[in-house]
Amino acid sequence: MKLKDMLKNLKYTGKIDEREINGITHDSRKVKDGTLFVAIKGQNSDGYEFIPSAIERGASAIIANGRTTKITGIPVVHVADTREAMSHVAANFYGRPSEDMSIVGITGTNGKTSTCKLIAHLLQENDSPCGSLGTLGFSTPSGIMSTGFTTPESVEVQQMLNFLKSSGINHAVLEISSHALEMHRVDDVQVDVAVFTHLSQDHLDYHENMENYFQAKLKLFTQLRPESTAIINMDDKYGKKIIKSVKSKIITYGFNDTADIYPLSYTLSLTGTTAHISIDGKEIEISSPLIGKFNLYNILASIASAHALEISPLGIARAIESFSKVSGRMEIIPTQSPGTIIIDYAHTPDAYENVLSTIQELSSEKKVYTLFGCGGNRDQSKRALMTSIAEKYSDHVFVTSDNPRNEKLDDIISQMCEGFTEADHSIIHNRVDAIEKAMSRMDENSILLVLGKGHDDYEEINGQKHLHSDSKTISEFGNASSDSE
Repeated sequence: MKLKDMLKNLKYTGKIDEREINGITHDSRKVKDGTLFVAIKGQNSDGYEFIPSAIERGASAIIANGRTTKITGIPVVHVADTREAMSHVAANFYGRPSEDMSIVGITGTNGKTSTCKLIAHLLQENDSPCGSLGTLGFSTPSGIMSTGFTTPESVEVQQMLNFLKSSGINHAVLEISSHALEMHRVDDVQVDVAVFTHLSQDHLDYHENMENYFQAKLKLFTQLRPESTAIINMDDKYGKKIIKSVKSKIITYGFNDTADIYPLSYTLSLTGTTAHISIDGKEIEISSPLIGKFNLYNILASIASAHALEISPLGIARAIESFSKVSGRMEIIPTQSPGTIIIDYAHTPDAYENVLSTIQELSSEKKVYTLFGCGGNRDQSKRALMTSIAEKYSDHVFVTSDNPRNEKLDDIISQMCEGFTEADHSIIHNRVDAIEKAMSRMDENSILLVLGKGHDDYEEINGQKHLHSDSKTISEFGNASSDSE
């Protein structure tokens, strides 16, 4: 594509020519001959500093932010915001694929991944081939690829949508994080159905306060076209604020009969959920292996989305029944050891309240052990809160490591322990040792919740990623312990 065509409808300064561009990147290490390099500022580095490296590798043009550059021989285009510009030119380069597709975008503090997978499954099972992009990676009907982000940078998002479209897949479901909305990663994705799960404390290390966090989420809905549909959890106070702000069509869900989609009745157990659901006056019976009321909210959000996409109530009910599980989300790990072991990605106070109160409600006669850590270089204010909630619902708490990153683990644990009111807890720095110690304490009348990492297969310590899987550790120890008996 010619450079001038990539820059179409973009405000910029600088002289350009008729040269062809055969790729676009923000990572100087990926530059090849003919690449357009966009100098964005990241968390730990500034792309401006890598412009010389990009040119050495063959960059044919540069997008920069107005700072002086001593570059001759190739065009340098200056813009007010390089991330915003990158979204625009990436969409142009890949043919604006979302405009010819049906796109569902999901945002909220918790529930994005489960809802994403549910909606994708509902589409697939109703003869609408679908791809998805989120925390678990980039999924297509033929496989899955890890991306490392809930929502990747705009170049990768547009590239993946283009891949789906060129493969004849015209539906995509995207988890859209608050960071992605703030950093313009989805500015040029035309969303047809936008889903709000709920909002609670998280990412305040980045957003500073809840109002900023909410305003970031709100962008997904205020940018909707009038013919698009907003799917809103009306039981959430922030959901009610969104309803007042959108100009698109709205479908609400919740546990109140004033919602468009709500349960007439439901039953929750450790083996799953059954419910009688009203969909705009029509009724369906659903059965799902997903556990807990919070997962029923995710099911309702997926039903609302499917309804917006004109999937029949019967097709919705059949698809929900065939949906098995989401990796690392309230996932029971089978072992030969006694008791029940569940892993979950929960890493916010609200998620802890949901998961732990659910387990207490469904297993009131059993002892509950909870094992968790808190991530380093993230919101410190939630650490003691999470500990307090874990203590409230648990017979014993195991405090351990969970991606300390560049913080000292002792400092993290010290802040976590401020949430305890009693001394009945254990501190075990090594996560594998902590899991094994907790499992050794279990009997047939106990449940162990291993929280925080979910599906992750690594732990980040001092900038290095070390292989670690909660599910693998549990399986290996549980089965080895049984073999040795």
